[in-house]
Amino acid sequence: MRLSIREFATFDWRRFRQTRLPLIGVGVILVFVLLAAFAPYIVTDPTQIEMRREQSGETINPPFPPSPRNLFGTDQLGRDIFARVVFGLRTSLIVGILVRGLSMIAGTMLGLISGYFPKAVDDVIMRITDIMLAFPVILLAMTVTAVLGPGLVTVCVALALVAWPDVARLVRGQVLAVREQTYVEAARSVGAGNWRILLRHVLPNCMGPIIVAFSMGIPGAIMYEAGLSFFGFGIQPPTPSLGSIISDGRGYITVAPWYPGFPGLVLTLLVLSVNLVGDGLIDVMNPRAARGTRRGDSAA
Repeated sequence: MRLSIREFATFDWRRFRQTRLPLIGVGVILVFVLLAAFAPYIVTDPTQIEMRREQSGETINPPFPPSPRNLFGTDQLGRDIFARVVFGLRTSLIVGILVRGLSMIAGTMLGLISGYFPKAVDDVIMRITDIMLAFPVILLAMTVTAVLGPGLVTVCVALALVAWPDVARLVRGQVLAVREQTYVEAARSVGAGNWRILLRHVLPNCMGPIIVAFSMGIPGAIMYEAGLSFFGFGIQPPTPSLGSIISDGRGYITVAPWYPGFPGLVLTLLVLSVNLVGDGLIDVMNPRAARGTRRGDSAA
């Protein structure tokens, strides 16, 4: 059965809305997105340094504990951790969406070409994919950032370069199944070109797994960015990043546990929420599996 992009509206979105955990994930993500979008209007400058004095006039050294003035406390320089976490959320969301978007574009195009065109083309692309998958992701990303220099753009490029092979394999598998369908044969028999068939007939029927892969890959990109920043290969100061904040606070975990604790909690909630939404999308984009599960439950 040929599926058009327009027909995604017929998927069982009510099943997504009726499932509690994905909706909770959507709510948490919306809160984080609003915080990141309106960060300059919600919090103070994340680079602003604060010093405090006792009544005797003696200076108190930071980090300062959480208080109504500083909800998450301050770091070792007296900077508000809540402000830095909010701006770090903006960095994490930008990296997660941009990296996954770039990797999905590259992986989808290579997967379409590999699965549809002759075996020689398929062999070349799949061998390159195997070579990329042979390297540890975080190590390869560190190597790229070390060569190009750390920074936001470099991190996005490095993570996109190491994330496309999984997408290419997924799309290739979908194309191998779809290209033998009767509507593809019919389009080929009336003289439709290869790219027209790929974009008008094959790609729309692969969109379900692609959308799910996009949503499920965002948490991985966010975690890898946090890992690179934690080890000093990612976002560089003074730009806040959740990974760099946690890295700076690890030396104070015994005397100021709020310092690495709050950024770590926010990072965990963000990744968990996106994963919950991805799980909900799997049910929406795979209605046959959902119906099979319901029949199995009723039979039991």
